[in-house]
Amino acid sequence: MDRERWQQIQALFHEAAILPRTEQGEFVGRMSDGDADLAGVVMSLLEEDGQEGSSLLDQDLAKLAVGMLDGADRLNGLPAQIGRYRLGKVIGEGGMGIVYRAERDDLQSVVAIKFLRDAWMSPARRERFASEQRALAQLIHPSIARLYDADALPDGTPWFAMEYVEGVALTDYCRTNRLSIDERLRLFNSVCEAVHYAHQRLIIHRDLKPSNVLVRQDGTVRLLDFGISRQLDSVDVPVDQTQTALRLFTPAYAAPEQILGEPVGVFTDVYALGVILYELLAGRLPFDLSSRTPGQAERLILEQEAAKPSVVFRRLPSTVSAGLIGKSLWADLDVLCLTAMHKDPVRRYRSVEAFQRDVAHFLKGEPLDARPEGWRYVGGKFVKRNWRALATALVVIMLIVGLETVSRIRLTSARNSALAATVRTQRVQKFMLNLFNGGNKEAGPAEDLRVLTLMDRGVKEAQTLNNEPEVQAELYKTLGTIYQQLGNLPTAGSLLGSALDGRIALFGRNHVQVVDSLVDLSLLRIDETKLDEAERLAREGLDTAGRLQPPDGDALAKATAA
Repeated sequence: MDRERWQQIQALFHEAAILPRTEQGEFVGRMSDGDADLAGVVMSLLEEDGQEGSSLLDQDLAKLAVGMLDGADRLNGLPAQIGRYRLGKVIGEGGMGIVYRAERDDLQSVVAIKFLRDAWMSPARRERFASEQRALAQLIHPSIARLYDADALPDGTPWFAMEYVEGVALTDYCRTNRLSIDERLRLFNSVCEAVHYAHQRLIIHRDLKPSNVLVRQDGTVRLLDFGISRQLDSVDVPVDQTQTALRLFTPAYAAPEQILGEPVGVFTDVYALGVILYELLAGRLPFDLSSRTPGQAERLILEQEAAKPSVVFRRLPSTVSAGLIGKSLWADLDVLCLTAMHKDPVRRYRSVEAFQRDVAHFLKGEPLDARPEGWRYVGGKFVKRNWRALATALVVIMLIVGLETVSRIRLTSARNSALAATVRTQRVQKFMLNLFNGGNKEAGPAEDLRVLTLMDRGVKEAQTLNNEPEVQAELYKTLGTIYQQLGNLPTAGSLLGSALDGRIALFGRNHVQVVDSLVDLSLLRIDETKLDEAERLAREGLDTAGRLQPPDGDALAKATAA
């Protein structure tokens, strides 16, 4: 196939690819001007290009074109020995070329050698190939498959030798090992580190996808196939000034600028990483390109906004999603993916490093740089990072509030006598001293006062108040509410149940404090997802509130809200 013929095929293919599939045949027939061979080859290329997840890099399109026009494959008859390398079996084949497993004689090491099909290589590209591969050989990073050598066969066929990696695709590894969200993010950050390393050396990948990221048995990643990467002229230039003549990318992971044939840059790799992260989190790609014509697929990528990964994840079958995410912060995960995948390159993360930094923020529970720093968002992050200290403070505050309520009960019982103040002060002092000193009057302040230790002491102290049942019931309610907020629902249920029993014994069933306890237990059953029991308790509280004499509007409102 001569150069002019190949350029003719490319031009017609790209013009037809943007049309709806129903219009492509008529357009190719008209533009080929009676050249049946040309029309047949272009229609075959269009058919292959329309397959889900297809890529001109992955599909055997060049081989198809060469076979139809020349009747021969330029890679047939490769010698068994290429310089220092002895060829073994074929381990991969695509439109760009064919990959062999090979051994290097002098080092007895295994490598992978990729031969590029001559049909893709104009004289200008062949000349540039050598300089680009020399640049790629400088990428020495533990997460990048090393490029060892590059040259050309006597007939001009380019080849390069790279590290042979045994592993599985990133998405397959995460799915098979049922990795948690945090584990997936840490693995993803390893990929980002490798891509950022290449960007620092002015090299962009341009075809990032899970099949180009292998995870080895030890859990480390290897980034593959910089064979179509591009060396940037300057790190200060956000996008390079050279457009690719061929659409060498995988549509499912391609950025809008690649679809449009516009210049690409570091933003292009940021977009692909966003798609990869989306797939790792949501379990599927952001855009379903199956059964789409090339034109429909392009319009989908260019015009439609991707659904939030959180929305997609919630639609997964329980067998897929079980145990995967727990209480992870989906709002932040949505921001991570959709910021990287913004259709406007300027609105994406400015670099892979910035993307990676936000992933690290998420893993540490810190605010994302990509989210507006509203006080609710930043405050919520602070609470999550410092929940132990805040929980201790909450326990103390709620206990003091509870004791104040106890004091009010005592004041009422004592008919506002002068002794009530003394009783309240002494009781508060005793309860708090026992709480913080563990009941040991000789002990000083606790050196390592933990939330659960504090709570256990509170329960034991409350259990000693059998001769003061009204005070005891109020403390059981306070402690039970705290345990519920800390997530210890069984203990919370026991304490709130004791509060209800104590109040019924004191006041009978038709009392405002009984309504209060019934509502507390109803809300707890909701947290336990025991909805039938929650409804029963709420109805009982509502009925009890309706029987109160005189009527209590606050109790009725609380029971109705439950």
